[in-house]
Amino acid sequence: MNCSHFPKIAILFLITTVALPAFGAEAGSAPGFDWRAFLAPFHTVTLHLPIGFVTMAVILEIYALFQKSETLRRVIGLVLWVSALSAIIVTLLGVFRGAAGGYEEVALDRHEKSGIAVAAVTSVLAIIHYFAYKGGLVRKIPATLYQLGVVADMVLLTIAGHYGGNLTHGSKYLTEGAPEWAKEWIEKVEGKTEGSDGAASQFGPGVFTDVIQPAFEEKCYSCHGPEKQKSDYRMDTKEGLFAAGESEIEPIVPGNPLKSYLVETMTLPKHDDLAMPPEGKESLSADEILTVMQWIWDGAKTE
Repeated sequence: MNCSHFPKIAILFLITTVALPAFGAEAGSAPGFDWRAFLAPFHTVTLHLPIGFVTMAVILEIYALFQKSETLRRVIGLVLWVSALSAIIVTLLGVFRGAAGGYEEVALDRHEKSGIAVAAVTSVLAIIHYFAYKGGLVRKIPATLYQLGVVADMVLLTIAGHYGGNLTHGSKYLTEGAPEWAKEWIEKVEGKTEGSDGAASQFGPGVFTDVIQPAFEEKCYSCHGPEKQKSDYRMDTKEGLFAAGESEIEPIVPGNPLKSYLVETMTLPKHDDLAMPPEGKESLSADEILTVMQWIWDGAKTE
């Protein structure tokens, strides 16, 4: 395939795969069906595509420093257009997913902006590369801009991936296995102290602080913590832990664990759609669940 035709093919593909479905609901092709809600989960499926393609372009550029070839240059151009196309699609799907809610606004905003920046920079790089090396000639100024842009794109891609990981797994995901000195250094740099993310500074001593809260932090905060609040339920603050989320059902009824929605979701079979944590994530142990139930039975005291 002639690589010079790829920009036109990329635009056509983008229109047919994203734009048309997005307008489909408005056109009434499927009354009551929300295309954006349907497409949003595919952000998770496709987000590794631009990461892989941009990384591939960087590797090929490094190789091109030692082995210059017009054919290699055309391959790099093709990879860049595929990178740009995939980045745009992933960004659009990410916007659809973010619009559904359930994420901490500041963290979501950072991820969205960095993701949009990656899509924009990658697209500009594909265009600059096309003109910088068109016809087998090397145009110095555009080529220099392109090389600097490739470095900037990798930095942006790393930042966007970091913020995305924070939304999905929590801000401590990458450092939870780090040495203590590294954790202390990171907390110092970020201006954090123990418990500054929420719960530890709000809950007093006792069984909750010693047993229950650590279990929630390890197995629940990634979906219901500072960065993400799935179903509008947050467990790392006192107010959030006792407040009804999207279900509008009281999560904790002091003195009655059997009427507490939190207990119900923790004891459902793993394959149940309402089971918490969901299938694929580590569940609370039987002893931890019994401790939570006993804590609620005793009045669900946090101080």
